[in-house]
Amino acid sequence: MSLASSETAVNALPPRVVYMFLAKFDAKEGYKMAWSSHKGPEYEGLECKALPSGVHEYAATNIYLAHECQDRLYYGTARFRQQNLNPEGGLDRELVKMYSLGILVEPLKGEHWKPHEFSAMGWEHLGSLDAALQQYMNTGDMASISLLYLALSGAALLPEVSRSAAVSNADHPFCKLPLILLTVGPLIFPLFKAALLRKNILIFNHSSQGTAKLVQETCLRGPAACGALAYILSLISVIPRNVQFDFLSRDSDTSMLFSRPLYTVGLQDMGTNFLAHYPGFIANTSDEILKYQKQLYDYAVVMPSSDYDTCQVFSSSNLSEPVKATYNDYGKFLKVYRNLPQNTDARRLSMADDQASIGTLSSIFSAIRNAYFGEGKENKLYSEPAWWFSAATSPMSWREYIWLAFAWFASAGTTEREAGKADLDGEESAEGNSLRSELLQLTSIVGQFHKLTKKWFFIIEEIISETMPADAHPNEKFTLELTPQDIVDMELDPYSQQDLTFVREFVLEYWGSTIDEIEIGLGLHNFFC
Repeated sequence: MSLASSETAVNALPPRVVYMFLAKFDAKEGYKMAWSSHKGPEYEGLECKALPSGVHEYAATNIYLAHECQDRLYYGTARFRQQNLNPEGGLDRELVKMYSLGILVEPLKGEHWKPHEFSAMGWEHLGSLDAALQQYMNTGDMASISLLYLALSGAALLPEVSRSAAVSNADHPFCKLPLILLTVGPLIFPLFKAALLRKNILIFNHSSQGTAKLVQETCLRGPAACGALAYILSLISVIPRNVQFDFLSRDSDTSMLFSRPLYTVGLQDMGTNFLAHYPGFIANTSDEILKYQKQLYDYAVVMPSSDYDTCQVFSSSNLSEPVKATYNDYGKFLKVYRNLPQNTDARRLSMADDQASIGTLSSIFSAIRNAYFGEGKENKLYSEPAWWFSAATSPMSWREYIWLAFAWFASAGTTEREAGKADLDGEESAEGNSLRSELLQLTSIVGQFHKLTKKWFFIIEEIISETMPADAHPNEKFTLELTPQDIVDMELDPYSQQDLTFVREFVLEYWGSTIDEIEIGLGLHNFFC
C-alpha cells in the first residue's frame, strides 16, 4: 500500500497562521493572555485550553487545539514550557514560569479528505514555536514571537521559517500511532467501533504523577498523547471514499462519514454549546470533574496516571465496570501491533519497562490462545504487556470455550478457529529505518482498519439487498435476519454479546431508514459447524 493510497501523507504545505497568542499561568492571577496578535472576545478561553489542568507536571509538551470563532471551527496547536527559577530546593511558586505559545490556522478550503482537515493544525510549526518560546522565556524579549507571527501569517515579506522535515514530521499526531497502540492496547478496537457508531468519546488525562520530578517527552500520557489519540481514532474510523451508498451521500449530512476531533476541552466549554455543535466528537480533557457530567459523552477513556498504570475505557451508563476488548479483538490487535516499525518510541518504551514486558504466551491460557490464534512466530510478542490480556480483554465465554474443546478434540488439536484468524495481516514490514518506510508501515495499519470498515459495509449492504422484498414500499421498514456465519464473515465474534450489540447498532446507525429490527440467530448446531 502506497502512502498516497491511504491518504495519510504528512508532507502537505503547512496552513497559514491566522492568530498567535502567548498564554501565561500566574500563581496569583491564574490564566491570562500575555500577548496576542489581535484582540477580540471571540478568542476567549484559548488561554485555558493552551494551559490545561495538570500541565504543570510536564517540563514541555505539545497541545492540540480546536476553537470555534464566528461559526467556524479553527484548529491549532500550542507549545508549553515551564521554567523553574528557584534556587536548589526552593519552593516559591511565583518563581515557576509557565507559558504556552499557540496558533490557530486557516481552515482548509476546497475539496479534501476529511482527516487532512483534522491534522491541519500547524504541527509543522511546533519546532519554530518552541524556539521562539524558549528565547522569550530566557530574555523576556517579544521580538522573536512577533517576527515568527509575521513570517507564519504572511503579514510581512520575511524569509520562510526553516524547518527540518524529519523533526517536523515526528510532531504529526499520525506518527504517534505506535505510542497510542502501546498505551491503549486491545482497547483500540472497542474504541474504533464506538467511533464508527459516532459515539461521543472523551479522553481523560489523569494528572497524578505524585513526584516533584517533571514528566519528560516521550511519555504514554499527557496532552500530546491524548490529542494524538483523538486524531487517530478519528482517522481510523472515517468511512473510506470507496464506500459509496445512497445513505452516505457526501453532499448531504456528512456527520455520518467521520468523528470530529475537538482536541483539548475543559470546564471553560461547559457554559457554551461547543460540544453540542459537533455530535460524534472525540475530545480530551484534564478536568476529571467532567467524568461525572455523563450527558456530555458516551465513552470515557481514562489514560494511565503513571508509568505503572494502565488505560481503561468506561461507558457513561456504567462508570464502575470497564469496557474490555473481546477475545477476537485481542487477536486482531496482536496482528496489528506486530506490524509496527521496530525502532519507534513505543517499541523502546515497551522493551525498557520490566513490568510491561511480561508476555502472556507463558501463561496458563497459552494452550487455548494458540488454538484460537494459531501458533506462529507472528503471534509471539515478547514485550507484550500482561495487562493487554489480563485487564483489557474479556474472558472467553463458556459457549466458545465448549466450542473450542469440541473443535480441538475433533481435529486432534490442529484446527484453528477461523473467526480468530483476523484478516489484518497487511503487507510485510518494509525494510530499513527511513522515515518513509516507517510512514508506509503506519499507513498500512490505518488501511487495515479502513479495510475492516469497508468489509462491514459491503457485507451488510449485500445481505439487505438480497433479503429486501422486491415490492417493498420506499418508506417501509423491515427486520434484518443475520446468521452467526454473517458475524464470522465480518471478522467479529458470534459468541460475544458486545460484538452482537455492535452489529445491531451499526445496522441501525447507517440503515435505520430501512431496517427497524435486527435478529441474529444462535443455535446449538453452531457448536459443531
